[in-house]
Amino acid sequence: MISKIVFFGDSITAANRNSHNDLGNGYVSILKDMFNSEKQLENIQFINSGVNGHMVGDLLRRYQEDVLDHHPDAVIIMIGINDAYNDFSTGNDGNKIQIYHAGLEKLINNLQAGLPQAQFFLFTPYLITDSSSDEFYLKMNEYCGVVKTLGGKYALPVFDVQSVFNTAVKFKPACEWADDQIHPHRQGHALIARASFTFLGRYIVKS
Repeated sequence: MISKIVFFGDSITAANRNSHNDLGNGYVSILKDMFNSEKQLENIQFINSGVNGHMVGDLLRRYQEDVLDHHPDAVIIMIGINDAYNDFSTGNDGNKIQIYHAGLEKLINNLQAGLPQAQFFLFTPYLITDSSSDEFYLKMNEYCGVVKTLGGKYALPVFDVQSVFNTAVKFKPACEWADDQIHPHRQGHALIARASFTFLGRYIVKS
């Protein structure tokens, strides 16, 4: 049974975490509350290793201290929003997605080498938008595709966060989920938490 999970990512994971609130105010904290409601899951320790503004290269520089040194049984990697934004905002340089692909693959390899018995899960990046023809959305989908490709290559479960919000905007417009298409309101974080609770439950309880 898993006893400790590290959540490794950017501001979506961090969600204003600080020394007085180590899990933040977002999906990690909400998910922990959901785990606490289940007898099989309530004793699993959560560690939030999200940092605002980070890209995959930043995670490569800090994975030892922020993941390996915690000796977790499971690691959830959610990275790519800032990578995709940087790509999109600087002129859609095709080389950037290749850098992201190589960086994420290296991160997976390094973490698996350091934690050979741990379970790993990949969460896709996302954009909350009402338009599936939005150019930034199309760019983000390319980055989601990288995550899915690497998940398939390394047999890692992939949680499609983009799909969750694609469904959500059919019921409420994007502006009701996030002001900037990226950082969810509380209900958006709750949406991620509920869907990931179902997703993770398929693997964690069985372990």
